[in-house]
Amino acid sequence: MPLTVIKSQDEYLRAIKESGVSAVEFVAPWDESCKAISPKFQEYANNPRWSSMRFYKVDICDQQDVAMDAHVELAPTFHFYRDGAKVKEYVGSSYPALERTMGSVMNGQ
Repeated sequence: MPLTVIKSQDEYLRAIKESGVSAVEFVAPWDESCKAISPKFQEYANNPRWSSMRFYKVDICDQQDVAMDAHVELAPTFHFYRDGAKVKEYVGSSYPALERTMGSVMNGQ
């Protein structure tokens, strides 16, 4: 499933309220950690292993209201929602830690 860039507060609210699992990456485009992990997140979005998860990206510089409403304090931050409820958060740029977090979300933990 492709990664969708969120460009408004309304798009963000629709994305997190969808049924199933949504993964939202919050990035600052100038940040080196974000530049390092964003391509990996894009790979996950295109990987059949994660096909039941929807992937979204929010540029916290362009969408400051979204970042504030989501209580994002650092970038990169990843939020995971199931059926409209936030179930997990990962802050950092470690591929293995992000993948473990995604796995635990998919396993309902």
